[in-house]
Amino acid sequence: MSEVDKILYKLGYYDSDPHKKAEVQGYIDEAVEFMLESGVKPEKLTTQRAYAIKSIWADARDKGEINDIVKCDGMVVALISQLRR
Repeated sequence: MSEVDKILYKLGYYDSDPHKKAEVQGYIDEAVEFMLESGVKPEKLTTQRAYAIKSIWADARDKGEINDIVKCDGMVVALISQLRR
């Protein structure tokens, strides 16, 4: 199962259409871009922590909670700081 399929499944889209899959893949790509711009090394983008960030990011974007994705005391910031070590 691909990474996007796993995230879709966690979001509750068990047999989603190709449009939804492309939409969630875009969210994953946003998360990857954000991690790279935050100083995460490319080789760490396949770790479990990076997967958690992608899942959190996709979930927040899917719910329309764009402003709540990155907070100073949020999970995404904490996970990125761990990945940058």
